Amino acid sequence: AVDHRHETSRLPLAKRIYSAPYGRTDGVVMLVVEGNSLVVTIENNKKAACDINDFYEGEEKAFEKMEKQYTQMAKKDYSARTKENKKYWAGYSLSRIYTTGRVDNKVISFIQNNNEYTGGAHPNATRFAQNFNPCTGMRLTLKDITKDEGKAREVIHTYILKAVQKEAYKDYLFEDYEAHIKDILTEDTWYFSDQGLVMISNEYIITPHAVGILEFTIPYNELTFIKPCYIL
Repeated sequence: AVDHRHETSRLPLAKRIYSAPYGRTDGVVMLVVEGNSLVVTIENNKKAACDINDFYEGEEKAFEKMEKQYTQMAKKDYSARTKENKKYWAGYSLSRIYTTGRVDNKVISFIQNNNEYTGGAHPNATRFAQNFNPCTGMRLTLKDITKDEGKAREVIHTYILKAVQKEAYKDYLFEDYEAHIKDILTEDTWYFSDQGLVMISNEYIITPHAVGILEFTIPYNELTFIKPCYIL
């Protein structure tokens, strides 16, 4: 395995970009991995930065285990193919790309974009997010940021439901999409941006793969259920 990584910057958070081919059979690459890893620095608060970095070090170790697992899966798949079918081998791939949402003295939000391909008709994509308190280094939950979590969830569900009922979505929703609106919001599918609170709707929850991942943003001036300290 070859793993080329280099640090590209060192600001409040830095990213190390890497791309690596894994496991060759007969000179053919079995798996290509692409992604970045996060390094957070917080001025005058090394403990909080270390706690956040410890979280992502754990995530990276788990991702490295996935790399080995997918390499073995790819080798097994490739070996089982006929000589003719091996000519069309495209390899497996994994990617995990982090981007930044809102970063200030109240919240640090990261968005995690995942993509995997294992020889099917198309790659599978998912998107998750993590939000941290930059003072403590702890993960922020919906309970932490809302005045009343239960009421906040009801408002968010209603907002998403109204949003997807617009003309632009009508031909793309599953027939029973209304029953799954509440499945969209989890502790891993929301984050703060400069525009407001963003909810991530992953593929196959209310729409098919072809539609892609959807995001719904409630502007700050409409976030009456959020604690005032998080409002921009």
